[in-house]
Amino acid sequence: MVDAGVRRFAGSPDTRTLVVLAGIVSATIAAVYWVLRIGFDNPTGPILETLELALFLLAFPVVLRTALIRAIGDREPRWWASHPFLWLVTIGSTGLIGRAVPIIGNSAVILELVGLVFFTLILVTWLYEQGLWRSLSYIAGSIAFGVWTAGVVWGRIYKNPLYFETFIATGKVHHDTLNLAATGNMLRTYHVATTGIDGLNYVPYHWGSAWLFAQWANLIGIDVLKFYQLSFPVIVIPFFFGCIVALAIFLRNRRRDEGSDPTRLSGTFWAVFIAIAVGIAPIAGLDAMGVWTSNIMISESYTIAVPAALLFAAVVVNWADGLSVKTNSLAESKLGWIDMLFLIALIPAGIVLLGYLKISLMALAFAAIVYLGWRLRLYRRIPFLAAILITTVVFYLTYKQVSLPAHREGFVPLDYLSDFVPPPWWPFFLFVHLAWTWIYTIYRLRRENIHDLGELGTAVKERRIIDVELIVTLALIGVVPGLIIHIDGGSAFYFSDVQRWLAGAMLLSWIAFAGTRLWPARSPDAHPGIGGWPTRRLLTALLFIAAVGSIISNAVRWPLIMLRQNVAIREQLYQIAGYPVSTGRIRNFVNLRDPAILATGLRKSPNYAMATALALLQATPSPVRRREALFVPQSDNHYWTSLARPAECSFQSFVGPALAGIAMVDGMPAVGCKLSKYYGIGSFSPRVASQQPAETSDAALCVRAKAIGATRVISMRFPGDSVVRRDISCKSGAT
Repeated sequence: MVDAGVRRFAGSPDTRTLVVLAGIVSATIAAVYWVLRIGFDNPTGPILETLELALFLLAFPVVLRTALIRAIGDREPRWWASHPFLWLVTIGSTGLIGRAVPIIGNSAVILELVGLVFFTLILVTWLYEQGLWRSLSYIAGSIAFGVWTAGVVWGRIYKNPLYFETFIATGKVHHDTLNLAATGNMLRTYHVATTGIDGLNYVPYHWGSAWLFAQWANLIGIDVLKFYQLSFPVIVIPFFFGCIVALAIFLRNRRRDEGSDPTRLSGTFWAVFIAIAVGIAPIAGLDAMGVWTSNIMISESYTIAVPAALLFAAVVVNWADGLSVKTNSLAESKLGWIDMLFLIALIPAGIVLLGYLKISLMALAFAAIVYLGWRLRLYRRIPFLAAILITTVVFYLTYKQVSLPAHREGFVPLDYLSDFVPPPWWPFFLFVHLAWTWIYTIYRLRRENIHDLGELGTAVKERRIIDVELIVTLALIGVVPGLIIHIDGGSAFYFSDVQRWLAGAMLLSWIAFAGTRLWPARSPDAHPGIGGWPTRRLLTALLFIAAVGSIISNAVRWPLIMLRQNVAIREQLYQIAGYPVSTGRIRNFVNLRDPAILATGLRKSPNYAMATALALLQATPSPVRRREALFVPQSDNHYWTSLARPAECSFQSFVGPALAGIAMVDGMPAVGCKLSKYYGIGSFSPRVASQQPAETSDAALCVRAKAIGATRVISMRFPGDSVVRRDISCKSGAT
């Protein structure tokens, strides 16, 4: 039996369920990573350390909150003791601890031990209260969900467990990951937000996630590229989905006296959650409407920014609840000095931090603040007006710092539709793309017994459906950028997709606990329907069957793609090693795991010597790397053509900083390469003439190196399968 005091320190029943299920998802993703790397260099240490850090981030805020509640009581809302705020603080604190690793050494083992102890405490308590069959069904469902998420993040070319090996074998990897790894490395080595392709010029970009991941890489003791392959999915994906559940629980608990005792999340809750995450229509149909179920996990900045924004929103609501507890009106509430600090400093700071994580989230959060300030008439009070004005100023200043000038491309009407939605589907775009907003709106109007426009107008005037107003406003604002300007790569999606998670969490908050009906009960006087069976129930059954079929199809699709891609690279390495295999069948995975053959295939691959030599440079301690610069002459054709996908010459410069963790000097692509205007490349000067011998002299390279504070240049060439390295000392003017 689990002691009652222990149970209380393990959090409430709903948060225990959240932590356990998110932890199982994290462990499942880690296990899938290990399986997909069988036969390759596959140490378990980094995998386990990543998992332990993930468990710490999940469990620590819950135990800390319950300890605080026992100390101070829970008679009224306290935003600084709320689960959302403590979760955000935990995330930020681990980043700062990781930043201090080069100075004070690595104390990650303490965090990992605390994470294991706290997660075990929560798990044991949860198992005790759930019972055998319920806990087994939850565990099985979480494992299945974890496999699906692993398939989504690793079923695309952007990140996969064999990304480095794929670069070695074929060079057919996506440049996005190299750009992210280069930025993370520059933040880790030089503490400058840049890609380091030709010095350390600042690149205006939302580099907050790159900074955080670089610090977590310090804690785990791995390079940044491997962090994106392994640790990002294991840590951040459970955080993403866990925060959606956490926001739903938080919002529901605000209305606890209106419903049943919140002891157990309902089956309806989890069914709707899966529908929101996986999609209730076939992927082909969702793609046609610009609803991309995979993009939520291939954009690392979006995957970390959405949960951060949702938690930030919960903290603001909790703060407002604390003000309104006596007056029942935020506009008339009395502000203490802590409340003033929150209003004037912490809300603007939250906007700034969101901007460094993802511009789209900052813009939507700012829009929400302005809208609520107007609808609640908060601007009539000087403190609230001052907060809105300060937030406006910091929003503008942050936007200038994190927005690439190349992305400001002017008015391009219907750009997102023209590029990604077939014209016959345009009339349905707003209905399908914003489906969860409309579902939530209809649900809430039903709960408020609003049946016509007159009743709707009355509810708006009485401010009874501010939540509906807000989500509809944000959904429509989120669609606007893609309809009026060009945003490269379909990134307008990251403005419009936010509504799915906010509306989803708000919907889940109303159906969170056992005993709650999804729809109001049918009136006994209603028409019996078809053959005595209610028409609504018949229609619901048909839609349910279609939705379940789509969910199963969508859930299976990405893991299968992930496995096929893994088998494909194994087959290529077997062929390179002299063992021709070409079937593409997933079941051949078990026959393509020989470490000796795979190692031989890697050694014989075209980029092996170059990639391993560059990666080896990261073994140098960070303080030493900070005084180094990398140079690869334009005459080295091997390096400058190592990326094999079409039109990749613009991104070749990313390879060195991404693999070596060192900034390049004179590292821009050759004259004649059509440079991308994105990815911060425009922050560096393009070549106007071919590289001359005088530019490659020791003296010339040292001048460039000293400009970034380096005292040594590592000059590397990769003729054939060999590596030629020459170190140039630039100390005291010596070359």
